[in-house]
Amino acid sequence: MKYISLNTHSWMEEKPLQKMKETAEFIMANDVEMIALQEVNQKIEASISDKSATFCSLNEQVPIKEDNYARLLVAYLEEKGFTYYWGWTCSHIGYDIYEEGSAILSKYPFKAESLLVSPTNDMTDYHTRQILLAHFEEFETPLTIASCHFSWWSDNQEEGFYYEWQQLLERIKEEKGQVMLFGDFNAPSHLKNEGYDLVKETMTDMFEMADKKYGSYTVDQTIDGWSDNTEKLRIDFGFVLKPVDVLSYQVIFNDITGPIVSDHLGIMIETAS
Repeated sequence: MKYISLNTHSWMEEKPLQKMKETAEFIMANDVEMIALQEVNQKIEASISDKSATFCSLNEQVPIKEDNYARLLVAYLEEKGFTYYWGWTCSHIGYDIYEEGSAILSKYPFKAESLLVSPTNDMTDYHTRQILLAHFEEFETPLTIASCHFSWWSDNQEEGFYYEWQQLLERIKEEKGQVMLFGDFNAPSHLKNEGYDLVKETMTDMFEMADKKYGSYTVDQTIDGWSDNTEKLRIDFGFVLKPVDVLSYQVIFNDITGPIVSDHLGIMIETAS
């Protein structure tokens, strides 16, 4: 099974449609089964779209707009003969003009769930965070995948990463099967006693489990949210709850393995099952 995680930066990128198609071409070339995307945007003022046949709707779904980045990506893949089920949740308003959220694409149908993990649910507040969960019940072992985009670490445990992680952790404890978390955690792996170490108390970093590793860091420049950054960071991850055989862990969209399509690099993980 192949998994991709990518913070797309979607419509904030230069030549975004070209980069969306390059992302799709990579997905097709590698025959990827599961894709977790963050910063998946649509303009607030865009027209509402008809739901596609493969859309996995939430109980309280923010309407999908014509320019939803995930919708267009799925449509392009469908044109090329690759069918993906997909879901999208909206966390907050970004850059004053976008409804910003996370998406999951899968070759297999799933039940979509959006989990509010922030103390606020005000969409005009960028601190508002929703985690998108995809529940797969047709596999031999039930599987839940999450597309995550967390806030930064705060020493105040009533907000920020610590608070958000506790909300997700409580939900994870309810799952009887396998749980995999993908996304932009905004938690650099080298910082001790912060977000990364907190997650590893419960989950295992699939980077550390991989038989083969190709690259590590996913940010090598100043990006949104890390304007003072001067070093290479590993902040995009794949975590797993129960042991799994990880064949390879590869940094992608780095101008070596795939073109650069975002201010983040992506990761592709292959497991034995």
